[in-house]
Amino acid sequence: MDEPLSNLDAKLRAETRAQIVKLQRQLKTTTIYVTHDQTEAMTMGDRIAVMNAGQIQQLATPLELYHYPANRFVAEFIGSPPMNFLPVQVKSPLGLSHPQFRLTLPDEWASTLHSYDGDTVLLGIRPEHLRISDAAPGHLPVQVELVEALGNETFLAVSLAGEMLQARVEPDRPMRLGEELWLAIAPEKIHLFNFETGLVIRPQ
Repeated sequence: MDEPLSNLDAKLRAETRAQIVKLQRQLKTTTIYVTHDQTEAMTMGDRIAVMNAGQIQQLATPLELYHYPANRFVAEFIGSPPMNFLPVQVKSPLGLSHPQFRLTLPDEWASTLHSYDGDTVLLGIRPEHLRISDAAPGHLPVQVELVEALGNETFLAVSLAGEMLQARVEPDRPMRLGEELWLAIAPEKIHLFNFETGLVIRPQ
């Protein structure tokens, strides 16, 4: 199937997506489904091949792609809104330094970060793994640039010293444009990528 739902409106697309999944399971037929819509890929696929310029970047289950992306391209493609990326400097054994904040990673990162000491790497963090918190050296001082209140959740576009980030925050807190906040990163949800190649760096 080559993007069969691309011309449908949102409601009909969701209904048809569910019908195709149900039919495919009833027929027990292997199906190759091509789509640019990550929601379709995540909800319909048992295994997903993420491709870029004709090359397979990663082949895995939907949740494997979400939790363990192989490179920056996969990390950016899977997830809505997409993952945020910030350049940070490694301070062995467990430190990450940015002009606006400093982080200490869990102990499992020690042996991996040793070989990157002093290097610049990309820190990746998903919008849902940022939360509003108090001022602290390990938290991000940001300014609200855009508020998208959807009722069940709120999306923020915020600036961190000129760099734009996205955050998914609790819906009940009133937000206003220009408001200054501190965002905390969940350390166990951090992803690191090689600054030059974009390949993932994992704890050993």
